[in-house]
Amino acid sequence: MPGGEDAREEATRWWGRMHGPHAEESRAEFERWRAADPRNAAEYAALERTWTLAEGLGATAVGRDRSLKPQPRPLAWATAPRLALAAAAMIVIALFVTLQPGRNPNLSLVSVAHATSVGEIRTVKLPDGSSVTLDTDTRVEVAFDEKVRKVRLQRGRARFDIRPDPARPFLVEAGGKVVSAPEADFDVQAPPAGLSVVSLRGALEVRRTGDMDAPADLRIQPGQAMRFAASGEPLAPAGPAGKGSDQWVSGMLVFHGAPLSAVLEETNRYASPGIALGEPSLGAVKVTGAFRPLPVDQLAASLAAALELRVRRDANGNLTLVRP
Repeated sequence: MPGGEDAREEATRWWGRMHGPHAEESRAEFERWRAADPRNAAEYAALERTWTLAEGLGATAVGRDRSLKPQPRPLAWATAPRLALAAAAMIVIALFVTLQPGRNPNLSLVSVAHATSVGEIRTVKLPDGSSVTLDTDTRVEVAFDEKVRKVRLQRGRARFDIRPDPARPFLVEAGGKVVSAPEADFDVQAPPAGLSVVSLRGALEVRRTGDMDAPADLRIQPGQAMRFAASGEPLAPAGPAGKGSDQWVSGMLVFHGAPLSAVLEETNRYASPGIALGEPSLGAVKVTGAFRPLPVDQLAASLAAALELRVRRDANGNLTLVRP
């Protein structure tokens, strides 16, 4: 296993690649490297935190007033780990100085994106003490400034644990809607899966994007959920959230009389390839139970046992549920 310095240098190289124009092409290899050793994940997370804070510092009055001459970024940035580490160390020193009592600018000024790969669930701490948990294949853009804390859910599902800030509301944008709350825990799932909002703690207000000065269109109370059509209209009034619907953060999915086609649509988000149906009529079979979407072969076996079906595996390892 790599030593501390080796892991740190590897993390720096990966940071450069994953923030470059070809990040998605390297994602599978990156995830294998990060999962290979806990030190890899720890060093990369530390570097992410450092640069997130650095971006926030650069957007403050202190950062803007620095009289440094702009320097072109070296073309070999991603392949020069020691130079990058030195730059990161300078940022840490700058942060140490700036964060001393009486010299703290508004460090909540942040603009950064976070994403998970297929099968990954990860929690990200935000500068204001709030947190966001990203479900599989999820991407968010975080944009904090002096007036508002905004997160745009571009795809997937996320759980938001909001800390209060009387001076700045916390807004989550997704599917043409804006969800806001002074202090709450809630889930938002973005289209194309269908925009849905679930309140776990605290009341939520929902407005159309761009109408923040207008009264709230909808309110969702704790323990309630609401789903929206592609047009943005609610499919039904806010009602009780399904029992166990909050368990996805622990890697468990709960279904109550859901069609098998809908179950596979949800579980296949966690694996590629996922599980197929041997015939369309099986999609109407009702499913009730709690299942882990990974490993996918164990999920297929569990569904087959619960529904009296059989798992067929082809030469490429693809899984299909078929009748006995």
